[in-house]
Amino acid sequence: MTNNKDSELKIRCTQADKKRIAEKAKSAGKSLSEFTREMLLKGKVVAAPQFSKMQQIGIKLLYQYANRFTYIGNFMKSRDSKLYAETQSLVKEIREVIEQFFKA
Repeated sequence: MTNNKDSELKIRCTQADKKRIAEKAKSAGKSLSEFTREMLLKGKVVAAPQFSKMQQIGIKLLYQYANRFTYIGNFMKSRDSKLYAETQSLVKEIREVIEQFFKA
């Protein structure tokens, strides 16, 4: 099976729709054709978002904080249940912040 893309599929949409689709393709790091093809065939587009250097550093720090608080919480689990619950809550909040980076 060859991978030549020699067949064309046309769809009609408004200029505004085309612009929105193109923006989503760009944010996914895909061409308009790649994005549309993947969305139509798979129902979703899987692409790692492009982060600035500062965002990459921030995400790494958040992962480190979450891991450290998990470690602290596990260490104190049997000694202070209130503090354990508080550290688990903090870890959950940090992980939710991390997830916000990956929402499209």
